[in-house]
Amino acid sequence: MFHVGTCSWTDRTLIEESDFYPKTVQTPAERLRFYAEHFDTVEVDATFYAFPSERNAVLWAQRTPPLFLFNIKALSLFTFHRTPQKSLPLFLLKALPNPEKAPEELSAWDLPLSWLAEALQAFLQTLAPLREAGKLGYILFQFPPWFRSEEKTREYLRWLRHHTEGHTVAIEFRHRSWVTPANLSRTLNLLRDLDFSFVCVDEPDLPWTVPPLCEQTSSIAVVRFHGRNREAWQTKNLPVWEKFRYLYSTEELQEWREKILSRFLEGTEVFVMFNNCYRDFAVRNALEMKKLLQGDGPHV
Repeated sequence: MFHVGTCSWTDRTLIEESDFYPKTVQTPAERLRFYAEHFDTVEVDATFYAFPSERNAVLWAQRTPPLFLFNIKALSLFTFHRTPQKSLPLFLLKALPNPEKAPEELSAWDLPLSWLAEALQAFLQTLAPLREAGKLGYILFQFPPWFRSEEKTREYLRWLRHHTEGHTVAIEFRHRSWVTPANLSRTLNLLRDLDFSFVCVDEPDLPWTVPPLCEQTSSIAVVRFHGRNREAWQTKNLPVWEKFRYLYSTEELQEWREKILSRFLEGTEVFVMFNNCYRDFAVRNALEMKKLLQGDGPHV
């Protein structure tokens, strides 16, 4: 079973600099409905920057067909990115130890695990309407390059499983230490033991990035395409969209099609997600990948 989609349906350049959405499609509700006519899944990126509201989750569920799935990117706080206080609800800020002395940006390394567990449960609760409607796919925890393979980070993954029990979780590493020849088996076995999905990535080949491995560690598989804009990934202070300004060729997609069809076990639910969100690049590549997968293999 394949789900193919993009990692945003509201990206500014998609709305303002492409013709994917007809001119008659103007509101967020109309855009989501139109998007869902072409794809059966989408990734929500806004939840990385701030808590979603349960009201939004209700509306997303109402505005999409019965089998549509939302994949949620976990709040930056839970993946060891520095997170502004304004990203958190007031009741959690008040529950901080010495809230009046808390820094403007919070880091999970500096917070009690008991408080972090409360924050994570509150985050998951906002997604309850999607889960109850059968429209919650995976929750993506995308760890930064400074989250490297060592005992304390492996222990955090075990803690994370304990506090996300019952949810489908996908883990994306951004540092190569997790998949070196010395560590790959240990990493994959840990994810299998925790029933976490290893996120397969396509991204520029740089000293710290993760190579395009196609591995399965749970009953769902996730492949995310970040583009191959090598120069932009190495340049500081560029606009975010510049990093993902890359349109895959048919030949590049075909290579991944062969990997996907040959590497994942029969019966696996596979999410193929395009994060090259510049203008309509992600949409075009996702539509093409749908056609490639439909040509030989399970129904898309």
